[in-house]
Amino acid sequence: MRNRLIYICSPLRGDIEKNIQKAQGYCREAVELWPDVIPIAPHVYCTQFLDDTIPQEREAGMELGIALLDMCDELWVYGINNPSEGMKKEIAYAKEHGIPVKDAADLYRLREQEKNRLEDKELGDALLVLPTHTGAINGVAAFESTTVRISGEVIVELAAELRRNRGHDITVEAEA
Repeated sequence: MRNRLIYICSPLRGDIEKNIQKAQGYCREAVELWPDVIPIAPHVYCTQFLDDTIPQEREAGMELGIALLDMCDELWVYGINNPSEGMKKEIAYAKEHGIPVKDAADLYRLREQEKNRLEDKELGDALLVLPTHTGAINGVAAFESTTVRISGEVIVELAAELRRNRGHDITVEAEA
């Protein structure tokens, strides 16, 4: 299930057409290699209606990009050792707002290793023990507890949903 929004951070300035094509390729690879990823690359999208060579439109594009970044679970940097000025702003914003910044080259190198590790080990479950007051026996309060089991996969999904909806509570109703 695709549930992880990934911001694709790569250069636009310079050879704009070539850099847009590269970003499209990065998005395609992310979709092909990571089954849970939804890639977000603002300079692929925003350049369809904004002109990066016009300062006001570039600024609008950067603003839209930051708004999209704010919804993402991670920022993947393509070219982390030589970021453009726009990339530096995106990286700084992500760090300031607790969005993990990843070097895309490292992600590709570690992909197979991580895939094998995840296949070998399943996530465990979380057991929540909830005390329940049931009354009093001979003047002494009696408590019982109810144990709720939540699968590790559900917890990971909930964490991603909470990240996308910062400051809001999520209600989860158990199926009967």
